[in-house]
Amino acid sequence: MNNKTILIPSDGTQRTEQIIDFICSIGNMLSLKIIVAYVIEVPRDMPLHSSIPGSDSKANDAIKHALSIAFRHDIRIETTKIFARNADDCIISTAQEMKCDIIALAHESAKYKFVTSPSMNIYQRAKCDVWLFNNKD
Repeated sequence: MNNKTILIPSDGTQRTEQIIDFICSIGNMLSLKIIVAYVIEVPRDMPLHSSIPGSDSKANDAIKHALSIAFRHDIRIETTKIFARNADDCIISTAQEMKCDIIALAHESAKYKFVTSPSMNIYQRAKCDVWLFNNKD
């Protein structure tokens, strides 16, 4: 599994930071190209690149944390902030556009959300491998 590109969608939570930390810890060993993406969902009644109170600073904070995690592991990562109408669709299309081999994301642990959760939507529709990390928080 050498020279794989992995997309990690971040929402700035501790859980996604744990995933970034894990992927960065194995990144050099597996020759992974790591891309961390923060998706800002913009309501349809607003222009796509609208400023949504708090979302831009939250995205910037999430990206800063991802970069600091990568720095601790002495690995280079790419980061991006994307404005989209739907995060699931955006993650899937971004993975395709960036020719990602893997999407790594947290799976919600709610007992009955398994079939309808955003992570399962991505898992079922993605054209690449999807690594789901169980969120037991």
